[in-house]
Amino acid sequence: MLAAAMALVAVAVVPPGPVTVEVVSVSGTGCPQGTTNVAMSEDNEAFTVTYSDFLVQAKGSEAKKSCTIELRLNHADGYAYGIAATDYRGFASLEQGAKGTARNSYHFPGFPTRHSMHTYQGPMSDNWQVTDKPDSVAHGPCKDKKPLSIETELKVTGKRTVSFMTMDSTDSSVSTTYRLQWKKC
Repeated sequence: MLAAAMALVAVAVVPPGPVTVEVVSVSGTGCPQGTTNVAMSEDNEAFTVTYSDFLVQAKGSEAKKSCTIELRLNHADGYAYGIAATDYRGFASLEQGAKGTARNSYHFPGFPTRHSMHTYQGPMSDNWQVTDKPDSVAHGPCKDKKPLSIETELKVTGKRTVSFMTMDSTDSSVSTTYRLQWKKC
């Protein structure tokens, strides 16, 4: 009973003051310059990544695009964060026999990389959404605020007609949400 209560306290810890997110770098074919936005939630418990031009399409072949973002969360000293859950969203238009794959990973330099992969089979013409929750949260370093690296890849294998998959939004309503778990060091 005491261990469960302590786990709840650990989840509820949020650093005092504002937390800001600083984009260190953005690269990749899925996120040309100016097409990615990163924002911190007001409660400091999540940040979102919104893509406005992350689209991959294939016709009788395989096509893929990726995006790598390095960011740094600026927060009060004495705290560290990890990713507790990630919500991914997009749209897929896949013909019969086509396949779409969304692959994601994130890590702090020198720490283990977390991976997830989800596959969608045609025929499909609909929004897709998935939530990934790791078995355990890997918190970043306590003293050195190293950047978090996030890599996302979309891949489509088509047959005869054009199939495509997106992780983008023209109205900022579709974004990837990274839910944070803080700990006091």
